[in-house]
Amino acid sequence: MVITLTNVELPGGRVVLLAEIPLACCALEVYAFRASCAVSASAPSEVLLLVSGTLTTALLPEIEGALAQFHAHLPELPHRIVAVGACATSGGPYWDSPTVIPGLAEIGIHPDLYIAGCPPSPSAISGAIASAISGALQVVST
Repeated sequence: MVITLTNVELPGGRVVLLAEIPLACCALEVYAFRASCAVSASAPSEVLLLVSGTLTTALLPEIEGALAQFHAHLPELPHRIVAVGACATSGGPYWDSPTVIPGLAEIGIHPDLYIAGCPPSPSAISGAIASAISGALQVVST
């Protein structure tokens, strides 16, 4: 799995390098959020990874590889992980399936921000990230 990296200006003017691991349904909302951000040529202040969709045991090696790619980009900058949607935060409606991993924390990945929803709207994603970057929030409900 190769992650997509885009230098974007978030609402409020902060420039970040945005990476994504789009695993399922909430990826559409993440794409819509990214499309609402202006692409920027300015240097980013940090690197954000948005993980969305159902985590499965079959995808675990791919997820781990994508995380390694994420951490290798601009190591001098802060890196933050955002769990987007119910599946990435807690397994969503599939949490009790034997092949579903019930959230990133279950595999030792502790996101800096959890955005609840099934799916969260692009505006909820934008608002949560803007609030978290300003230092106001760590856990967000929609």
